[in-house]
Amino acid sequence: MRREIDEPVEIAEYDRRWPVWFEQDAAEVRQALGSAVHSVEHFGSTSVPHLSAKPIVDILVALVSWPLGRAERLALEDLGYEYFGEAGVPGREYLRRRTAHATNLAVVACGSTLVVDNLAVRDYLIAHPTVARSYGDAKRAAWNQGARSLLQLSRAKAELVGRLLLDARAWRKAGTP
Repeated sequence: MRREIDEPVEIAEYDRRWPVWFEQDAAEVRQALGSAVHSVEHFGSTSVPHLSAKPIVDILVALVSWPLGRAERLALEDLGYEYFGEAGVPGREYLRRRTAHATNLAVVACGSTLVVDNLAVRDYLIAHPTVARSYGDAKRAAWNQGARSLLQLSRAKAELVGRLLLDARAWRKAGTP
């Protein structure tokens, strides 16, 4: 039986284990998917040093051919990932695993806007620690004001994420720090 996508969340201070967990999980995903994988990237707030985040490692899996094939999906399910389909984001297949640490997979087509935009936001936040700190503060404030589930928190920060995306796109287009 498939669980609902919504789940309780918290906001945690940056944890130096997040990049380590990413490397472990990414190696498993690469091995499970083999030549279907174009790239595997750490993205989301856990990929930005010193940024407060939901303690869930987000992994962007860009496939050579999208969507995820049955064999590849089963290989990820064998690793303990639960499949949720597009889960409200066209062009992305969402999987999650909740074991010793929490991991989300966003499976997308290589070169897609989802790859470009997510990596632009990550890189923008890394290059702009003051902006990243403000973003972390805003997430914590939303959580403190009652956005205690995944969907509530996503809605609470949607406008801010939209502005971050526009800033990241402009920054990337300008090619300047």
